[in-house]
Amino acid sequence: MSRDMVMQTRDLVRHFPIGGKQKVHAVNGVSMEIAAGETLALVGESGCGKSSFARLIMGLDRPDSGSARLLGQELTQLRGAGLHAHRKAVQMIFQDPTSSLDPRWTAEAIVREPLDNYKVGTPDERRARVLDLLDRVGLGAHYAERYPHEMSGGQRQRLGIARALALEPRLLVADEPVSALDVSIRAQVLNLLCDLRDEMNLSLLFISHDIGVVSHVSDRVAVMYLGRVIETGKTFDVLNNPKHPYTSGLLEAVPRPHPSQRRERAPLDGDPPSPIHLPQGCAFRDRCPVAMEVCGRFTPALKPDAEGRIVACHHANPVKPELEPTHV
Repeated sequence: MSRDMVMQTRDLVRHFPIGGKQKVHAVNGVSMEIAAGETLALVGESGCGKSSFARLIMGLDRPDSGSARLLGQELTQLRGAGLHAHRKAVQMIFQDPTSSLDPRWTAEAIVREPLDNYKVGTPDERRARVLDLLDRVGLGAHYAERYPHEMSGGQRQRLGIARALALEPRLLVADEPVSALDVSIRAQVLNLLCDLRDEMNLSLLFISHDIGVVSHVSDRVAVMYLGRVIETGKTFDVLNNPKHPYTSGLLEAVPRPHPSQRRERAPLDGDPPSPIHLPQGCAFRDRCPVAMEVCGRFTPALKPDAEGRIVACHHANPVKPELEPTHV
């Protein structure tokens, strides 16, 4: 399997003005990369900037600064026809399959729309492609004439996946793709995504607030807090030996299957700081059980610790005394 980089971002920033000089710091210098055929899970609490980052990758919003490259092409400079071509290479699976599908259209019309927009093949070839996709996601050709309200939640999400695959993208952005589904069918949809990724050599950016879910689908994990990535590494390493206290707190919040399995400590307590008025130093310090005096003075850089794990924490990467306090 090729390990060429499909997506790369460097210091991506997006702030939303809300009046006067105030602004919401949604994405604060995010750098990450996804290789061909790889699944990167982006996890964090609601409001940490995951969906804002996804919109930048999709070309639905433009960053204030930084770089985002897809297949080697700089996305921030694309306009018109170039942006239109980019959207063929990256497609999105939405959180709520009900609101993301047109209730007036049949399944065939929904999956065929991207093929019509890009004028792919003849009408007969498009129909054949639609029926093949419906079969590939486990619906079958007999669903072609059904409307979304005639399907279950899991079937609607399968339909959304078929639509996302219509143009044979290189990167799929899955924004909370199973959080709106019943627990009993989440595993089916996750297994489907993994099978399709392997069959088509897709790259997958899997966004979730549930760190327990990503263990089943991802090769690597990036943990996001208040617009910044604060830890990243191989999934097994991050979930079994978290280096950042925030990552540990997320893992402690995962429900335990048996009452006898005690928690090492309480899950995360309190709320994140305001994304409008970011604190000096580490933004997690007021919720951190091991915060030190230095955490209020210096913003920890995301860099390798002594074991090679990429983490932004003063416990993992002690600050040098000659450094000056940093501000956002």
